[in-house]
Amino acid sequence: MRRNLVSRCTATVCGLLTLGLGQSALAGDKYIDLEPPETKSGLGYGYNSISREFVLRQCVQFNPSATEAGYGASGEDFKFSSIISNAQLADEMDLSVNAKFSASMGLASVSASSKLNFFSQTVTNFMTHTILASYRRVDPMNYIGGDITLKPEYLAMVGTPEFRQKCGDYVIIGEQQGRWFFGTVQLVVRDTATENKMAASGLVEASYGTASASADLNTIKKLKQASNSQDLQIRVTSSGNGTASLNIDQFLAQVQSFPSANGQKQTYKLKAVPIESIVANWPVNNVLAPITDEQKLGVVAEAAWGLTALIADSDFVTQRPTLFALGTTPAKRDARVAHMKARRSFYQSQLDAMRSQAKNCDVDWKGSAACESLYNKWKTWTDFAVAEYDQFPARYVSDCYATRDASSAARDALRMAPGLKNGNFSNTRGDREMANGPVQFDARLSFKPDFTGGDPLGTRKLLANLHVKMVETKPDHTTFEARIQTPVYDLSKPDLANGSSLALDQCAYRDLGVKADVVKLDAAGCNALTIISQAAADECHQAMNSAQFHGLLSSKTGKSPRNETFTSGSRGVLSSMSCTPDGKGHDTNNIGCTDINLRSIQLNLVNTQDVYADAWTKPTTFDQVVIPMGIIPQVALSNLVRKKVATPKPVPPKTPATNKGCKLGKTLIKGDCVPGLKR
Repeated sequence: MRRNLVSRCTATVCGLLTLGLGQSALAGDKYIDLEPPETKSGLGYGYNSISREFVLRQCVQFNPSATEAGYGASGEDFKFSSIISNAQLADEMDLSVNAKFSASMGLASVSASSKLNFFSQTVTNFMTHTILASYRRVDPMNYIGGDITLKPEYLAMVGTPEFRQKCGDYVIIGEQQGRWFFGTVQLVVRDTATENKMAASGLVEASYGTASASADLNTIKKLKQASNSQDLQIRVTSSGNGTASLNIDQFLAQVQSFPSANGQKQTYKLKAVPIESIVANWPVNNVLAPITDEQKLGVVAEAAWGLTALIADSDFVTQRPTLFALGTTPAKRDARVAHMKARRSFYQSQLDAMRSQAKNCDVDWKGSAACESLYNKWKTWTDFAVAEYDQFPARYVSDCYATRDASSAARDALRMAPGLKNGNFSNTRGDREMANGPVQFDARLSFKPDFTGGDPLGTRKLLANLHVKMVETKPDHTTFEARIQTPVYDLSKPDLANGSSLALDQCAYRDLGVKADVVKLDAAGCNALTIISQAAADECHQAMNSAQFHGLLSSKTGKSPRNETFTSGSRGVLSSMSCTPDGKGHDTNNIGCTDINLRSIQLNLVNTQDVYADAWTKPTTFDQVVIPMGIIPQVALSNLVRKKVATPKPVPPKTPATNKGCKLGKTLIKGDCVPGLKR
């Protein structure tokens, strides 16, 4: 059931194929695809390209039994797609170029099909997560066979306004039947927590919040799990019943059951040509239907949708700035928001000008120099779009500024450190016996990121440094020490606090990595060194002031200390420690610590994207198509943007090996054998 539709092509490729097969661009443009209206239509009916209305009568006569099937787009296609633009949605829904243009320019569509109405009411852009479920099973296009002639009663009207009003300027020569289903699930994420869940589940890139390009049934299930149900918008249209909004489970059931369900075929696509180009009895030199350039029309339509998306995405950023990395200071953030608003005005002015100039381009491309001018201006739309989105701030997917307590993790890591256990202290002075005390106990604790070179923002681990010293207060000053350095927090691992799983990919340590106050050693003892020299005392003070810690513990035991819990002399985050400062006989295997308690330790984190955003400077000008670079885009982010925004390279349609040519009287256009034109 997953065979791809054959012979589908984009406007660009279809135009190239037309030229490559010996047809002129003019002839190729005369064959246009139309989305079927809700009103009656079909073979022999008319279409008015000026008013964009279907004519509800047949002004031509032909042999209804002489229809012939082409070998164009047909077959079965069922897939899920991640959608980030209306241009992409139009391609996935196989909309005709004329329908794309009319929708992108905001032109009214009279009696539009349910499929086109569904498309027009679906707004997609970079900031909205949209998954499209699409199914098609269509037959080859069925064409009128034999001669087509004007009915006598209309022949006398040729050349008058009445003829266009009654018959239109195009006649439908092809009709395609089939069954189809299109449904979208859209999520506009309004909080960082939801975006973080999506990053943890792989729905978005964890560093930049860019949606994944791939989509399947599981993608929609993940959207449901990561978001609130009320934030998911579901829309459906199909050639059958059941087009009401559904919940996720009902939607998935409908998607999966539709292909195997019975249902009546409906008109999927119509093909029309200028009426004077195909009827056999058309008066000489009486041209009615103007010609369009389909390839260029599609480019302008894509640019119009792209500008619409840029406007919507700019609004999303400026209305929800707390979701984006705009800089580490209020001034930086305010300046970036102001620039986004100014750029939004530029997008709007460009779209308004385009729509004003392009009103009749789908009717008569050659009749207006403005149409060619628009194409030349926007033919490099993809490069422009990538450059614009390069300037957009990265989205927060990691809540780096939330309160995040690391005291439990630090306590557990220090408790488990082998160097703190009994028997692992080093005997650094005197004999190996504390001789029943008293013992002076000192502990010093500090934290710092585990930075060993390279980009400091890439440091993932936070280190705790703990120095514990026990000194016998007797003449030989027997001393046992332990120096512990151990990781106590890792940003590369999900934060599992409160039962959640939060990705911290965007976070980095700021300064020393913790918000705990720094405490200093007591430098009062340095004053005694003035007996030696003032320089010695000053040097002592300087050394004591430069030695900064996050926790200090200084206490003295009584005689015969065994298992002691030290609490006195506690400063900073170091609350207490339980240790054995003396044992029976030689103490080497006895001295150690069994517990440590810490006061609250808050991580001090910064979002890396905010740091990068600090490098942004306001461009001197912004009222131009190619924006001056305010910042140097990150290569990884630029590649992601290009992958999402760039128009995929079209694949030429396949012609069946058994039918490479067309029968006499037929012409190969856009991968199909269509009735040949008379003129």
